[in-house]
Amino acid sequence: MAEKKRTALPLPEDSETREKYMSLGDHLEELRQRLIYSILVVSVFMIGTLYFGSEIHRFLIMPYKAVLGPDAHFFQIQLMAPFLIYLKTSLILSVLVSLPFLLYILWGFIAPAVDPRTEKWGKFIILFSTLLFWSGLALCWFTVFENFLRVFLVVLRPDGVDPYLPIDEYYDLFFNLHLVFGASFQLPVVLILLGRIGILSSRFLISRWREAVLIIAVVSAVLSPGPDVFSMLMLLVPLSFLFFLSALMMKVLETTDSK
Repeated sequence: MAEKKRTALPLPEDSETREKYMSLGDHLEELRQRLIYSILVVSVFMIGTLYFGSEIHRFLIMPYKAVLGPDAHFFQIQLMAPFLIYLKTSLILSVLVSLPFLLYILWGFIAPAVDPRTEKWGKFIILFSTLLFWSGLALCWFTVFENFLRVFLVVLRPDGVDPYLPIDEYYDLFFNLHLVFGASFQLPVVLILLGRIGILSSRFLISRWREAVLIIAVVSAVLSPGPDVFSMLMLLVPLSFLFFLSALMMKVLETTDSK
């Protein structure tokens, strides 16, 4: 007798029920599609940043020229350094600009596995995390990076030393310092997530605020770009504020959960 042909059952339209029916292969296929979408988003932004590469370069070296004067120049030590810098700058800026879209695409993969309330908070965390990251970048750009260059290229430079930098070293310093500040500003996100999973509480944070500020001061001294107190304070003050803001937000969330 001929074996009856099996027909696949259609997946339910409800996302929560559909999640239960999805196999490991289905999950991997969806993850692959979302990775492709993420690469396409970054690629679109990279086309724009590469097209305006010269204008972006002139904008990013403004702190350097503000310290050493409008006639300041760079040295090219490696043959392919300028070309690689264009690609690196384009990639990093494209990822930073498209960060909300990338996080939203990733969250779309995770959301079906969580309850509706967690899904709503997840979208808020994505927006909050992105704003904090860009705030850290803005703080470094407007207050810290130029001061860092001035300290090492002018204040601490001995006589008879050429202050001009290799182009690749400048961009390494630029991106490393800005990313340090952007990552440091994720402190509230980390604390709130630890609070949501029950590891920390607002009462614990408030009771240990002195130790927390001391730890933040040590971290700020290590991560601050220059040996001067100004650079340290530019990281210490906002991180301390974000710590207390995190404790307040955790308190509000705990009060809401208890109702």
